[in-house]
Amino acid sequence: MKKILIIGLIAFCFVGITGMANAATTLDQTWSGSGVFNTKFTAGDDSETVFNTMGSVVSGEFHAKDSDDNPYGYNVDTTESKLKAHVENGIIEYRFNKNDNYEPMYGAAGQESYTLIDTAGTGDLAWRTTSNYAQMRCSNYGWQSNDQMKATGIHHIYHYLSINENEGAEMEVMADGSTEITDMSEDHWKSSFKFGKGCGCYTNANVDIVGSGNFALNAYADNEIVTDTGITVSGPGSHYSVQAAFGSGFQFSNFALSGN
Repeated sequence: MKKILIIGLIAFCFVGITGMANAATTLDQTWSGSGVFNTKFTAGDDSETVFNTMGSVVSGEFHAKDSDDNPYGYNVDTTESKLKAHVENGIIEYRFNKNDNYEPMYGAAGQESYTLIDTAGTGDLAWRTTSNYAQMRCSNYGWQSNDQMKATGIHHIYHYLSINENEGAEMEVMADGSTEITDMSEDHWKSSFKFGKGCGCYTNANVDIVGSGNFALNAYADNEIVTDTGITVSGPGSHYSVQAAFGSGFQFSNFALSGN
């Protein structure tokens, strides 16, 4: 799985705060202006969310919660982070790390949801992630069910869901034009994952690009990958890949898949 480090220099107009959650803590923020906005929410040792944006125009909202509920006495709280962000001539970057799990029943933690939008035009991201003692879920149903990732102009969109160092899925767009990606749900459970589906929601996963560029979708699993288009890849070190170069447009009506 790729890991991307973003380093940027820009005049500071405002800076977000850090939320340290030790007991039933919530963090609610909004921003509007130009420059840089950064925020970090640490829910004890259970999860961490890092959000960065910078651009000539930036605006949005960020909400996070550590429920401090400790269900079943497993010493892992329920946590949530969600945002809606807009940028012009800049970046949006979101990372959610699940740092704790009830390992005797549900396996090790270490799951991650990551999204980057880097654009010379406009960019928008709407995303929600929750975690508890057993799983990490990215369910946007009821938050924003369509067009979670959008960009115009010359732009780069990169998104992945990883459940460990060797298993997960990633999607990447590098294009000049306009891109709309709907990815309503993603799910992790023990050693399996769902990309573009899951969370008890109907599947809503598609890509619509007008313009020229490149698209890539990759999935990695220890045992098997099953796509909603009818392709199954089986065996140790399974790898499924879609690569496309296009001159005037690209559509993928259902990219949903699962792996284990």
